[in-house]
Amino acid sequence: MKRIDVYPLPDLAPETPFDGVSVAVDVLRATTTIATALASGAEKVLPFETVEETLAAKRAFLARRPDERDLVKLGGERNAIPIDGFDFGNSPSQYAPETIAGKTLLFTTTNGTRTILSCRGTVLLGAFVNAEAVVKRILREDKDVVSIVCAGTDGQYTEEDLLLAGLVVDRLTLRSSGAALNVQAEVSRDQWRRQRSTPLVELLKSSRGGQNLRKAKLLADVADAAKLDSLDVVPEFRIGKIQLDSAFHK
Repeated sequence: MKRIDVYPLPDLAPETPFDGVSVAVDVLRATTTIATALASGAEKVLPFETVEETLAAKRAFLARRPDERDLVKLGGERNAIPIDGFDFGNSPSQYAPETIAGKTLLFTTTNGTRTILSCRGTVLLGAFVNAEAVVKRILREDKDVVSIVCAGTDGQYTEEDLLLAGLVVDRLTLRSSGAALNVQAEVSRDQWRRQRSTPLVELLKSSRGGQNLRKAKLLADVADAAKLDSLDVVPEFRIGKIQLDSAFHK
């Protein structure tokens, strides 16, 4: 790779190239939850920007396949709170194999799904739980440009997303020397190196997203998101859906 760029918010990432790799990051919680759902056997995840689009997609699915109602599930949140009438919220623990295996998940969140939909090129989903798997996939892709696009929260930078970006940049530069970094990539990598000796769960609890989840009484989700390198999966978004590429997910 020739360049690694980190963007703290999707609106700051106009240069993500169609022929590069984009990594969408929403540690707390969308990319963590999607990785968990796919690791638990979900057939695919369809991301949507709005609740209305998500509900319309379910109606369309049932119109085509009325006898398969149990195969499609709704998941997501607005302002950290589960959406009324949806099957699941945005807590990774809800997406266990017994609840999601073999199902199609229609998914919408406040910040994460918008970020995923904004990315171009080869679009991967990154979180702490699958950080090592994502790094390996990026190195296999061997593209000139890697763009790490952070979701943030309501238009504000979030420490947890930038910390994950810093970890990914750190591992990539240790294994593939010579790549140019934009300023935010350098800052994120340096921040990760300064803080990595602190327990990850404590860093996430003190972040903007962690504080929001504390207020929503969802601190268990922070602990789940802090399980570094616990999943050997790489969700990839293409043609409207997120799946695991069988050629790369091991």
